Amino acid sequence: MTTSGSPTGRRALPHRGRAWLFGVVVPVLVTAAAWIVVLRLLPRLPAQVALHWGVDGVDRVGTHAELLREAGVIGGVSLVVLAVLSLATGRTALVRRLVLGLATGCAVFFAGILLTQVLLHVGLDDPFQAGSPDGGFLLTVVAALAAGALAGALAGADPDLPAVEAVPGDAPRTALGTHERAVWTRQAGPSARSRRWIWYAVLVYAAASLGFAVVTQSWFVAVIMLVIVPVALTMFVWDVRVDAGGLTARGSFGWPRQHVPAAEVVRAYVRDVSPIREFGGWGLRSAMDETVGVVVRRGEAIVVERTGRRRLVVTVDDAATGAALLNTYAERARGNAPGTPDDDGATATGAGAATA
Repeated sequence: MTTSGSPTGRRALPHRGRAWLFGVVVPVLVTAAAWIVVLRLLPRLPAQVALHWGVDGVDRVGTHAELLREAGVIGGVSLVVLAVLSLATGRTALVRRLVLGLATGCAVFFAGILLTQVLLHVGLDDPFQAGSPDGGFLLTVVAALAAGALAGALAGADPDLPAVEAVPGDAPRTALGTHERAVWTRQAGPSARSRRWIWYAVLVYAAASLGFAVVTQSWFVAVIMLVIVPVALTMFVWDVRVDAGGLTARGSFGWPRQHVPAAEVVRAYVRDVSPIREFGGWGLRSAMDETVGVVVRRGEAIVVERTGRRRLVVTVDDAATGAALLNTYAERARGNAPGTPDDDGATATGAGAATA
């Protein structure tokens, strides 16, 4: 018989009510409301409508059916796929927040794009007189990001799920005395040479985005392209810490943050990680099996098996020391291991494991 604290035990995905709300109900309501408005406005549109805008304005027109078909296919596929993902995934908070945020945000985005295109034609006789959609598209992006962020924030944190099984006997440990505690810290990030290339790439990307905006006379495109830069920069350098509370990894600005409480650690060990093959890239990632990865380079990583069939991978130097100390604190958190610290225990900090 397995228990809820077992890494292999079958356990219902958490926050299913929120998954239904933000992954299915809200997106369906947003989409339905947008289409009701659009269908009511169709009689006030010209026989043909603009389907694409170029530098000089409208450069392609088509029938109402073409506009609705394109919007319906793209929005419908997004709605169905993200609804399925919302209900089928979400073992970890990161994946749950990401999927539910995408489900709600994409529904708002596709609804806003369609409404913008339709509203630009209300009362016109000639579709080539339709104004630029940039303002409406920009407002749509802001609304979609806000809605997605709100849905992600309300998706629910990971529930407390303390382990009930002992740390495996073959898991490495750090030898600590009864009243000793230790802290292990490392900074995880690319090499100095790689960081220089990253900054060069950021500058080239920013210049290309602005140049494209000037050529196309569409600042909306530049905003969309540039908004991802500050988010990406938070993912390259992480501060990793193991202490009595567990393992914590923080981005270079204190966010994002990943934390595994010591009480929920089943075991920690070290293995080599391939960012592309296992996670599809670098930064804060999720693999197909919902393993969360703080992946900044190829090579050794701490792998933390967590209760509820969850797993965190952090690529960092001296991973063996961090993993061993984490196993020691996981054992102490069970309350059945010698050397459990009390209030008289001292704490030592440093770039590595230190005891006092």
